[in-house]
Amino acid sequence: MSRSSATYLYCVVSCRGTLSVARAPSGLPGLSRPRALPVGDGLWLVAADAPLPEYGAGSIQENLQDLDWISGRAMAHEAMVEHFDRAGTVVPMKLFTLFSDDVRALEHIRGDRDRLDRILTRIAGCQEWGLLVRFDESRAKEAVAGDSRPASGTAFLQRKKQEKDASRTLLARLQPEMDEVFADLADQSVESRRRPPVSPSPLLLDGAFLVRNTDALDFEETVRGWAERLRESACELTLTGPWPPYNFLEEQP
Repeated sequence: MSRSSATYLYCVVSCRGTLSVARAPSGLPGLSRPRALPVGDGLWLVAADAPLPEYGAGSIQENLQDLDWISGRAMAHEAMVEHFDRAGTVVPMKLFTLFSDDVRALEHIRGDRDRLDRILTRIAGCQEWGLLVRFDESRAKEAVAGDSRPASGTAFLQRKKQEKDASRTLLARLQPEMDEVFADLADQSVESRRRPPVSPSPLLLDGAFLVRNTDALDFEETVRGWAERLRESACELTLTGPWPPYNFLEEQP
């Protein structure tokens, strides 16, 4: 007998008592309402029925180049994970994690229980925050130029060279300062990750931080302090979060 649907997994949740799905969002288009499957010992699997005509391997592969199709489902998946992040400690599943039925899904999760328990222990009581630091070259050049206008073409070219040289000098000086920013915030975090910026790029720092919920206000205050300090160096800091700990699911060697 051919199957008409598969079991779609959103996340694993560790919580006290029964996990309620009553107020959960609707989820991915075409899927059934989410349901909570008991894994055992306070662990729950948030799952839904996915129609195979739309969510079979062939259909997903065909739609991978459709950004609207992918982004809409990714946002729905994220909304579900964020909802249950408020109910307990959450381990998100990757987008389009599917099993033939609930039994196979539960078998997989139970077989992976030791690893999941280690992850849950690491991330319990924490959320992820992201920090981006960008260099605003136009602001740096404005600071060098001031309000004066060049009196001649030669002066104009000289000023352009000064602006370029000043930007390079400032960028070189900022590299060790980015190390200081990351180290300072890492000290206030349980774990941290730093992704190397793509060169050439105005992005100077791309970091993710696993922060205890009880330390979140102090962490935000430290970021505000760095934002004030780096504003004079033509840097813009962007703090995002809190998020489920997507960047902290892999165990470090």
